[in-house]
Amino acid sequence: MRDTSLLRHRLHTALACLPLAAAGLAAGACGPAAPPASATAKAETSVTAKSETKSEAKPEAKPEAKPETAAATTPPPAASLYPARTGVDPFDPDGMEEEGCPNGDWCGPAKLAERFKTQTAELELGCPTRLMGSANPGVKEGDRALKGLSLNPMMQGRLRKIATAEKRQATGDDNQCCYHWFDYCSGRPLLDDELASQRAPLQPGEAWLMGHVSEDSEHNHDAIDALPLALRRRLAALWLDDAGAEHASIASFARATLELLAVGAPPELIFAAQQASLDEVRHARTCFTLAALYAGEAAEPGPLPAPRLRSPDLLTLACDTFLEGCVGETIAALAALRAARHCQVPAVREALGGIADDEARHAELAWATLAYAVRNGGPEVAAAVRALAEPLRAAAMAADDMTDATDANELPTALLLAHGRLPAAAMAATRRDAWLEILGPTLDLVLGTAADVEDPLTLS
Repeated sequence: MRDTSLLRHRLHTALACLPLAAAGLAAGACGPAAPPASATAKAETSVTAKSETKSEAKPEAKPEAKPETAAATTPPPAASLYPARTGVDPFDPDGMEEEGCPNGDWCGPAKLAERFKTQTAELELGCPTRLMGSANPGVKEGDRALKGLSLNPMMQGRLRKIATAEKRQATGDDNQCCYHWFDYCSGRPLLDDELASQRAPLQPGEAWLMGHVSEDSEHNHDAIDALPLALRRRLAALWLDDAGAEHASIASFARATLELLAVGAPPELIFAAQQASLDEVRHARTCFTLAALYAGEAAEPGPLPAPRLRSPDLLTLACDTFLEGCVGETIAALAALRAARHCQVPAVREALGGIADDEARHAELAWATLAYAVRNGGPEVAAAVRALAEPLRAAAMAADDMTDATDANELPTALLLAHGRLPAAAMAATRRDAWLEILGPTLDLVLGTAADVEDPLTLS
């Protein structure tokens, strides 16, 4: 595919130009030139302008591709191994899963759930309230009791009390516990010691908007205004979820900067990490502004708990960077590219284009950091990263089984694509394509297990 070939070529070119360009700093012929400041500023200006004024004569935006063309990248629906969702649990109002990420519901014995519980999880109804994935969960993958639960190390689950009570009543088994889970699949997350993502709470406010957004939507884009309010609010919720993730990424890159300093990393990596943190400020403001355009009301982040620094050693740096940066940022860049391709709203499409380019630079930084850690840490570091990658790759390859494309809670495919959102099936295809055509080959390149790997830029 052209998009995966171009992104892979960009990453491999940057790595070939170590130590300078691989940190996201283009150097002459070594890789693509750094994007001009106007590239992302254009997107910011566009979104701001849409929220502040509506021109009298609007040029008709010609769509780059009709929503129906998504069939080229979206696999046909497959029978899901996971049960259909049973609705929102009012006892868990704060649990919004990552839209577009693999997610599902699972019920199983309390003793089995305890194998996945977080250290801070409480017990309610005899069940751990929170679950998390693990690279070595100590369970058998073929265990029938695990059917419906993701074994991805990035899995996060929460107890569903109503579903648990219903399951117990239906089976007569008071040891059953029911959960909703999702596999984190956004850009660079802010993870705690238990791999749980950290987010700031949301509250009303306009501090993070790039321009004033009228409550009566008078200045909103026609494509947004034409939607029923209920649909606009559901789309706004998706952009708010992205905004929270981008806001948390600011702290993630700030922590990464300190962790790079702790291992004596070169200044190119430090500079790129600082720049990436500033990029995330712009991304967060963009997403908060888009959410306000759809909802007609503004929200902003509240206080975000300060992240704790992790072990200052190369092995920890390599594993954390691969998990949070190499995988997360590479997939995020490809997803933004594909979302922009089908988007019919000019302001959203331009914003996604800027975000896609920034995320690609962040992926360059992550792979350059991994290369630095492997080069200086030796075989032990390379082996640890390889072991971490295997279950993540397996989960992505099984994405068809983990994504129910017919989920009644998801908005129609054409509507999502037209407004810059990838449906669950398209997101699953993006993760799978990223692993097959970008992540796998680049990991081999960095770990030195495929010294003769060729990277032709195939555009067919």
